[in-house]
Amino acid sequence: MLFRALAIVLLLTTPVIAQQTDVGFGRGDFDRSAPVEVAADELEVDQATGRAVLTGNVVIAQGDLRLSAQRVIVNYAEGDGDRRIERLNAEGDVLIVAGDDAAQGQSATYVLGTSDILMTGDVVVTQAGSTLAGDRLTVNLTSGAGTVSGRVRTTLQP
Repeated sequence: MLFRALAIVLLLTTPVIAQQTDVGFGRGDFDRSAPVEVAADELEVDQATGRAVLTGNVVIAQGDLRLSAQRVIVNYAEGDGDRRIERLNAEGDVLIVAGDDAAQGQSATYVLGTSDILMTGDVVVTQAGSTLAGDRLTVNLTSGAGTVSGRVRTTLQP
């Protein structure tokens, strides 16, 4: 009986390995129409291609969302005669914070029109004191739904 109880405790405290795990991220009430604030050490703009490159201590904020990285490429799209940010491609020590949730990885793509984020490269998601790691995180900020996939790891607390 003691051996069985010990085996159950050991099973519950070992890392979980799976192919995919669904997670919530943010509160699901993200305002994608909020203005985008940007800070960086350097900004290079190419009007011909509709692209901007931010480098060095990049911080981008939109409402409750914060994205920081070493380099971010901002791609614009034309629509109704206006240029609007279409996509952000972040590289190098990427950190995304939405409310109390945070995700770290090596690169991320954020599509503003759909509020979708794809993060790759040693992804670590932290929520309410729990940590979940994997190869890839996909999340929709409007719904708050997300998935961590590719060798998912976490530790369960008894």
